[in-house]
Amino acid sequence: MKKFSFTILVTIVLVLSWMGFIFNMSSENGEESSNTSGQVIEHVISEVPRFKDEPEEVKENIISKFQFIVRKGAHFTAYMILGILVSLLILQIKNINKRYLLSWKICTLYALSDEFHQLFVPGRSGQIKDVLIDSSGSIVGILLVIVFMKVFEHTRVWIW
Repeated sequence: MKKFSFTILVTIVLVLSWMGFIFNMSSENGEESSNTSGQVIEHVISEVPRFKDEPEEVKENIISKFQFIVRKGAHFTAYMILGILVSLLILQIKNINKRYLLSWKICTLYALSDEFHQLFVPGRSGQIKDVLIDSSGSIVGILLVIVFMKVFEHTRVWIW
């Protein structure tokens, strides 16, 4: 197998694995999902000296306020990574025009399908604002690839 073909295969596996990770996280019911983000925040605030001696009610209030930010930040980050991976895959395929636009469309379609999937998960709901957040994350990931490609376009180290 040629190195180029092997690289494409590895990139396909990475894209599909990441999509599987996103699907798995979306399959958590509402309570599990809230617990996951709540545990992340709880761990962070337990490390902040100011909050160590606060009553549990205050800590729970802080957790609930930051939970939205953490959850939406996770959406953004997951799709930013997907945008990077899909862009790297599409860049390897010859004879495709508007590669970055195609990468964004793939990520956005996956975000739409993910939100549709969540309509069937107990305690979850599909939301257009999440598709917008996901799509924005993928745009940032794609832009990072564009910048990286521009910075390194004159080097011979590039594998694609």
